[in-house]
Amino acid sequence: MTENTIKPAISAPKRGLSAIWLLPIIALAVAGWLLYKNVNDSGLSITVAFNNGSGISVGKTPVIYQGINVGHVKSLQLDDDLEGVTATLELSQQVAPLIRENTRFWLVKPQISLSGVSGLDTLVAGNYISFKPGDGKAAERFTALIEPPPLDSNLPGLRLHLDADSLGSLSVGAPILYQQIDVGDIESYQLSKTGIEINLRIDPQHQHLVNSSSRFWQQSGLKVNAGLQGIDIDAGSFASILAGGIAFDTPNSNAEAIDNDSRFPLFTSKERAKGSKFIEVYFRSAEGLNAGSNVRLLGMDIGKVESLSFVDNNPNLGTIVKVAISAPHHQYLNTDTQFWLVKPEVSSSGVSGLDALVGGPYIAMQVSGKGGTIAKRYTALSKAPDSRIQQPGLRLKLRSDELSSVSIGSKVYYRKIAVGQVESVDLDAEGVSIGVFIHQRYARLVHRESQFWNASGISISGGLSGLDIQADSLATIVAGGIAFHTPEVKKPQLAWEGLRYTLHPDYQSTFADKGRDIFLYFNSGSSINKGTEIKYQGIKIGEVIAVELDTNMEGVKVSARLAPSAKALARTGSQFWVVKPQLGLIGTRNLETLVTGSYISVRPGYGTPQTKFAALDKPPPLSKPSSGLNLIVTSPQRGSIKEGIKVFYRDIPVGEVFGYELAEDASQTLIHINIEARYAGLVREKTVFWNSSGIAVKFGLFSGATIRSKSIESLLEGGIAFATPDTKPLAPQVSSGKVFPLFQNPEPNWLDWKPSIPLPREADTGENWIRTD
Repeated sequence: MTENTIKPAISAPKRGLSAIWLLPIIALAVAGWLLYKNVNDSGLSITVAFNNGSGISVGKTPVIYQGINVGHVKSLQLDDDLEGVTATLELSQQVAPLIRENTRFWLVKPQISLSGVSGLDTLVAGNYISFKPGDGKAAERFTALIEPPPLDSNLPGLRLHLDADSLGSLSVGAPILYQQIDVGDIESYQLSKTGIEINLRIDPQHQHLVNSSSRFWQQSGLKVNAGLQGIDIDAGSFASILAGGIAFDTPNSNAEAIDNDSRFPLFTSKERAKGSKFIEVYFRSAEGLNAGSNVRLLGMDIGKVESLSFVDNNPNLGTIVKVAISAPHHQYLNTDTQFWLVKPEVSSSGVSGLDALVGGPYIAMQVSGKGGTIAKRYTALSKAPDSRIQQPGLRLKLRSDELSSVSIGSKVYYRKIAVGQVESVDLDAEGVSIGVFIHQRYARLVHRESQFWNASGISISGGLSGLDIQADSLATIVAGGIAFHTPEVKKPQLAWEGLRYTLHPDYQSTFADKGRDIFLYFNSGSSINKGTEIKYQGIKIGEVIAVELDTNMEGVKVSARLAPSAKALARTGSQFWVVKPQLGLIGTRNLETLVTGSYISVRPGYGTPQTKFAALDKPPPLSKPSSGLNLIVTSPQRGSIKEGIKVFYRDIPVGEVFGYELAEDASQTLIHINIEARYAGLVREKTVFWNSSGIAVKFGLFSGATIRSKSIESLLEGGIAFATPDTKPLAPQVSSGKVFPLFQNPEPNWLDWKPSIPLPREADTGENWIRTD
């Protein structure tokens, strides 16, 4: 029997970490990650103080930077002093580096003002809080700005600084204008030691317009200066009218270039920017003057009155008038310059200053020499200085039968520009002697052949042709004046000192010495009056100056004057007649004379000069045309044919009758016709002519009535028609002087002829061949 032996068990302990410990490790890692995520997602919490909480809502008002939402309003509560609110903002940790001591916050909301429109995006998305990053240490408490800060200076362009005494209506964002074009804007402004410093930016594409010669001035709002002298409106762009603006110009494009941060003065007006000189003039009395009154030199406006003030605030001591003399006229200023007040005055010595009735009182200026030292203060004269001008120039003498409205000081005009004045007026044996001074720079305008006339007042003449009003400047109408012109001559000669001239009463009479007086003798003076025009080819070449009975009491003597350019018409053989309106069934002529009045027409002769002519009772016969084809048609009777009636081809007028006469043996009538050059080729050797005037009526008991008539024109006035047979080849052309018979009626087959005859082009004849009649 086998004995079972049981061995005792041996136990050995296992070494290592139990898997159960992994659970707390994992739990610890998850807790740490959750803690990190919670801290990271919680964001940055800061507080911002606002004046009020209008437009801010907890949980709704976002914080936006560069267009991205970076936070929101977490809470909003009143301050302890109840004068504002404090908003707690929760911001993303991503912007934490931007939140520093100098970071500035503000509320963005829509704004509409004269300076512009901003924050329009808030109309849809609502108000939001924005900020501008700052520097310094990290901070958590801030005070919000009332308005957004100035625009960032990181935009490209040229930056300049302007020094001004006051800001005026300028604002941030106002435009910078160059020739009314927006080329930049105002970025900011601040107080300086001398006034206001304005910082502006010029766009890169326009910065070449600015150099060291540039001048800046305020172009703000709308400036209106109104008075008796007129209305002066100064305005820039519409934006500058609303928000203000600055304008500039650059007179010298080649001046030295400038760098960023260059400094310029800002002038209050364009006149000041142009470099006007400012002077003071003392007046014992400046009655009638005001800011804006003119300063004149020889009738030209060269400056303005800037301001008026009493001497030492005492009106009894007089008035100091600050005057701006514009460039380049201030170059005439020196210590000898004289000023005086011009205003309308009536005294025992006469009337003066009448030109100031319209423009208002002004300051007159008289210069001596050119340039020199400018006085600190000028004393105005109590009256105008001696009329004799102490300057180099040309002095002339004018003779007149009467003085009219010319007086000492009256201006002398050339093409309505004052070039001198009247210095003296004296009586002599021949009438009135007038001394005239012409300034040296204008002396070359006066020649020995110059003609002077009295340009004072207004000359009015009229008739059926209308009114003719002649006047020079308004100053000459009120104050009187003398004008002159210089006709063209082959060998002109300049005038010399003391040369004498005749002062004509008006402009038209200056041509009398060069024209020609003629005498016309009419059987009747019907339709002829003083002023009746004399015309040649529709152009006025003279007029009637007198109408009187002839010495034998059998007719009328008409005195007329021809213009200088029409002297050649006064020759032997010239014919004169009166052109009147003609009304009737057989013709209507000269209808324009119903409005303009009758006139005298002339056909020139080619003989020797002559001044006396026997006028015609009716127009002379038409002359033989020098162009075209001149033909003769013969007829037993003239019938209704007369001068001027048309010659027709296929009912189109191609010529006209210019005369008629009896043949040498008086057996027939010779009718002279002219065919226009373009249509001369229509007339051939076998061409036939017939009388197309009136109406032809053929009546038969069984055949009925046949009525033949051409156009209304030929029915009333008469006419001649012709036709050319269509033979092949065509009959040869004819030359001037060819004679054809004139048939009373055409044969039926004549009207059926249709020859093909090429007509020359317009360029070949030099005539316009397109008919409009």
